[in-house]
Amino acid sequence: MVQSKGWDWENANQSAWLKPTEDSYYLSQVWKEKGYSKLLDLGTGLGRHAVHFAKNGFDVSAVDISDYGIRHLISWAENEKLPIKAVTGDMLHLPYPDKEFDCVFAYHVVSHSDTQGVEMIISEIERVLKRDGEIFLSFCSKESIDFQEAQGDRIDGNTVIYQKEPEVGVPHFYADLADIIKLLHNFSITKVRHTEYCSLDLHNRHKRMYYYVNAVYSPIGR
Repeated sequence: MVQSKGWDWENANQSAWLKPTEDSYYLSQVWKEKGYSKLLDLGTGLGRHAVHFAKNGFDVSAVDISDYGIRHLISWAENEKLPIKAVTGDMLHLPYPDKEFDCVFAYHVVSHSDTQGVEMIISEIERVLKRDGEIFLSFCSKESIDFQEAQGDRIDGNTVIYQKEPEVGVPHFYADLADIIKLLHNFSITKVRHTEYCSLDLHNRHKRMYYYVNAVYSPIGR
């Protein structure tokens, strides 16, 4: 299994990673209506989603392997007077007790490992999530050019080690729908989107595709 490695945030263009995604706006309303309160922002990055959910009344914990990202979030939360509990940690070994959270938000996060690592990450999510709690997470799709042309070192049937900034040395796990169903066998999958992001420059083949998954934790016999 590869070692976890965070983004080099200090050398990245941070502007796009400071704005919450559309899914976070939708889920902050849906999860609030369901009575969820304790939320884990898994792989928080610079903290955009942690801040968004905290502003919408959630009791937010946030974790990331990047010290820089966590320091950025702590400073941001202090400036906004938001009681976010942010810690540096590895998603392979989450620093939380069992059944701690109502919901887990993980945007472009769980794919940053190899096949064995992703299996461990899903197991850790199951451990810290309450029964009937919900997850939102994304997977890199095997239909992406980055996977099909493997611009990096492929280390197993699903994983490529990136060789491009700001993710040099960061593993990326790619999945198809069968992989996702297998990984989430203890969940009831409620929604799957398969989305393509393509460059408008016709001379630059830059097709990237992702799966976005909503699911409810519903293990049998546990």
